[in-house]
Amino acid sequence: MRCISAEVLAVVLSAAATASAFTLPTTPISKSSASSATRLHEAINRIEPQGPPYSGPSSKPILDSIQFPRDMNRLNMKELEQLAHELRWEVIDAVSQTGGHFSSSLGVIELTVALHYVFDMPEDDIIWDVAHQCYPHKMLTGRRDKFPTLRQLGGISGFCKRKESEYDSFGAGHSSTSISAAQGMSVGKSMLNKRKNNCIAVIGDGAITGGMAYEAMNNAGYLSSRMIVVLNDNGQVSLPTGTQTAGGVKPASQLSAYTSNLLVSKPFQDFRDFAKSLNRLFPENVQDVNKRLDEYARGLVTGGTVFEELGFFYVGPIDGHDLENMVPILEKLRDSDSSKPVLLHIKTTKGYGYPPAMAASDRMHGVAKFDIGTGVQVKGKAAAPSFTSILANSMIDAATEHREIVGITAAMPGGTGMDIFGRRFPKRTFDVGIAEQHAVTFAAGMACEGLKPFCCIYSTFMQRGYDQVVHDVAIQNLPVRMILDRAGVVGNDGPTHHGCYDLAYLGCIPNLTIMSPSDEIELRNMVMTCAEFDDGPTVLRYPRGVGYGAEKLQDLFGYDLENGEIPAKGVPMEIGKGRLIRLPGGVRAMSKQPPANGSSDSKLSGAGSRGQKKEDRVAILSFGTRLSEALKAADEVEESDPDLAVTVADARFMKPLDVDLIRDLAKDNGIIITVEEGSIGGFGDHVLHFLSLDGALDDGELKFRPMVLPDTYFEAATQYEQYEMAGLNAHHIRGTVMRLAKKVEVPVLSE
Repeated sequence: MRCISAEVLAVVLSAAATASAFTLPTTPISKSSASSATRLHEAINRIEPQGPPYSGPSSKPILDSIQFPRDMNRLNMKELEQLAHELRWEVIDAVSQTGGHFSSSLGVIELTVALHYVFDMPEDDIIWDVAHQCYPHKMLTGRRDKFPTLRQLGGISGFCKRKESEYDSFGAGHSSTSISAAQGMSVGKSMLNKRKNNCIAVIGDGAITGGMAYEAMNNAGYLSSRMIVVLNDNGQVSLPTGTQTAGGVKPASQLSAYTSNLLVSKPFQDFRDFAKSLNRLFPENVQDVNKRLDEYARGLVTGGTVFEELGFFYVGPIDGHDLENMVPILEKLRDSDSSKPVLLHIKTTKGYGYPPAMAASDRMHGVAKFDIGTGVQVKGKAAAPSFTSILANSMIDAATEHREIVGITAAMPGGTGMDIFGRRFPKRTFDVGIAEQHAVTFAAGMACEGLKPFCCIYSTFMQRGYDQVVHDVAIQNLPVRMILDRAGVVGNDGPTHHGCYDLAYLGCIPNLTIMSPSDEIELRNMVMTCAEFDDGPTVLRYPRGVGYGAEKLQDLFGYDLENGEIPAKGVPMEIGKGRLIRLPGGVRAMSKQPPANGSSDSKLSGAGSRGQKKEDRVAILSFGTRLSEALKAADEVEESDPDLAVTVADARFMKPLDVDLIRDLAKDNGIIITVEEGSIGGFGDHVLHFLSLDGALDDGELKFRPMVLPDTYFEAATQYEQYEMAGLNAHHIRGTVMRLAKKVEVPVLSE
């Protein structure tokens, strides 16, 4: 144990004798203490001076010897540090070849090594919040050789998944869930009298802004649940942190500022350890004094911590890149018999050890394939701007006309385009942190005062604010514009990030107007429509991806673009009105609206003898960007069969439905197929419900088929592969038409 000086011992013994009159000496921190604090600060923020070009070790002998965490038991401290170095470069090498989440993993290399060295997985549980920082964890738990398949069809996930490995204690992808899960596991281990009860939640300073984290900490302190919460404080709350907003460019969290202020010198931390050591040595009356001394000292230097008020024992901050310091602290926490929850506050640097990441505004959070020597990412030139950037620039156009327009994001300014909007209107941009519930009700309050809030949240994350949509927005019919990015399947992020369910979970709520664009022109128009509409809440959903470009818009969709250029600005459209896109014979109907069928009495040129019988007339009613696939399918159907006549329409709105368009399609066609990028319970079900109530199905002459995302979860793959698995690409639509028109034989499966 540490030596106790005679002077300190005298102070403590004197305090024990006169507890009621005890006061703490207020001697200033010494120069040596201050210099120690400076060294800690420099250590945490250091940047390796190598390169460019940057390169790692030519071989990784220690990492090569580690298949599972138990293989680390024989390593000494120098070997653990070498393992961390090799592991960091293994992550860099692997992600440079596949792309994926990157800098979050680099920031927790030492922490991952320390946790797996100290704790005994899978008997002990380590829960990674969000889990986009789990790559080094996966490499140390038997999956290093699978990294060439990262986030690909049939490969390993970019997040923790229980079914992938027994070492993935809890699945994740969304934030702020780890503390609740760890507490549940701790209570479970305790109630089942399991031999060991070590549950560790690793949560970042961004994820801990989520309200669920505080609900869990409040309950954990109340129940005195044995658990360790590792707060990984890297100052990166939003993606990217530093976006210009009404709060400035600092991290969008007062808690982040608060935890930064908790930085104290190492001697102070040593003093706390010393005070705790005294508690185990002296009689009970002295322990009480020491406890008061410790609490008073902490309050004097830091003002106390919110974590301690919630019932946690606070340890830190410590350098999260210093294995020699972290390992013994974790061992001490592991071996403690206390059931009190602990919060271990570590300070790390996102992207640590790879200068291009540390220098990037987003720290290279999510990357494409890149050149290791320079950090330059390999990105193909997009044929058109992304839907996200189109949304943001259209919001800027609308906000230029309407001073009441404001943008809200929940820690995703880059993903939702609010970083673009913020550069133009910083005082009208609000980043609320990872707080979707607050974001929705915050927007509702703004709407009460006459602002026009655009609440921009991923479809999958809006699930977290569902009650607020119902209770705070829809019931009060407040004109909040809910802008849902990443609708439909999203590709490599997999099931936790798909926006499959918003049409089902929002479609059942009264007062909502729900729309989805089929292309970039429609997206611009819908943004302006939302800006002009003040009679209630609106929902605008759009997918991940890029627009089509002027040439394809003219060739496939039939747009007549002036000078062959896409309009720079959108125009409001009529609420609840769809449009015809394709008429039988391949005629595009963008500039005229003739009848919706190809029967013999039609005056359409190009239809020829197609669709003489109603049963040969087909209408495909699309909602969203599957429209392009529907148009391709229609062309393929007519090319393959001279009798079939296919009409394609764009619904535009799910609520309210264009009932006149649907009635016309039902009257003039024998088959209606709806296509959407959503689960069962969405657009197709609304159309079917209307047709049924309207009596269109009563005589049995109309066949109806909804094409939706199947009732399953789609693992990581490309978006095309996921839509292929879902059966929503052009050849699937063509096949559905041909089967319903009885142009192909459908095999009967034997029992």
